[in-house]
Amino acid sequence: MSTRPIGPYVQGQRQPSPVLALPGLFVLALLAGCVTETTLGLGPLSIETIRHAAPSHYAQTTDSATNGCLRNPACYTTSPGEEAIIPWLSRTVSTARSASTVAMMLADAEIKLVESHLVRCAREANEQANKEDEELQGQEPTREQCKKVVRREGNQEVTRAMELGARKHKLALDCVRAALAEGFAEYVSVEPTYQKEPNTGQWQWIDPKQVMEWLQLGLKSKLWGALVPDIVIHAPGNPNQAQRVYDFKFPCPATNRPSWGQYAPRQPHYPKDQGQMYQEALRLETKDVSFATSTGIK
Repeated sequence: MSTRPIGPYVQGQRQPSPVLALPGLFVLALLAGCVTETTLGLGPLSIETIRHAAPSHYAQTTDSATNGCLRNPACYTTSPGEEAIIPWLSRTVSTARSASTVAMMLADAEIKLVESHLVRCAREANEQANKEDEELQGQEPTREQCKKVVRREGNQEVTRAMELGARKHKLALDCVRAALAEGFAEYVSVEPTYQKEPNTGQWQWIDPKQVMEWLQLGLKSKLWGALVPDIVIHAPGNPNQAQRVYDFKFPCPATNRPSWGQYAPRQPHYPKDQGQMYQEALRLETKDVSFATSTGIK
């Protein structure tokens, strides 16, 4: 589940993310996720671990030319090869924009366009990480290869699922930042941090500069229970008014189904899972919280 620390993967699939602290290796373990739910422990928080430090898991399921035109319908003249990717979308976006010029939230066609970039980024991240793996050489890992221990960090074993999950997640997020930086900057936040106000009980977005300051001052307790979704679509300039939430998932093996990780007993949101917390904190419905995978939005 930001200035964002990259977080836990338990054998292949990223777990929920109340920003808790975990040692670097444990973060990889959570990024790897697992076929069965894994209980997370607590540990020291750092800028590298805040990102997914709660139930973020990678369950042995190891998580252009259009960029400048994303929100400019006039720019949608078809480029070579574009038809095969989003043949109808440019026309629909143009129509939607003219019909909802004053709308505060993105139109359905625009959300579809954002989602097409999420899926593309997930697919490219998946392919690149698999190609970088000397043993895989671009092939999807088998269940046995996902379980294989590729290195050790201290007394902990790092499996291929953990390593691939962390790598693919980072690549996908970097890709999204680049793809949506111009056209949707006001409407899309990558790895925003949300914290519950103790006095009002309301969840609020926290400025990344504030998060960084707390970490630098060692005030990690202020981030206890915070949520850090991968992608949030929201009202222009207002992450507190969320419209859609997405988390990247990279199952290892790819045949595993992505799922939300459940918080452990020692964590603040137990016994809920990551998806349930996103809905509660950002006041969304089930249909508004999705997985972004290399094969589509789920």
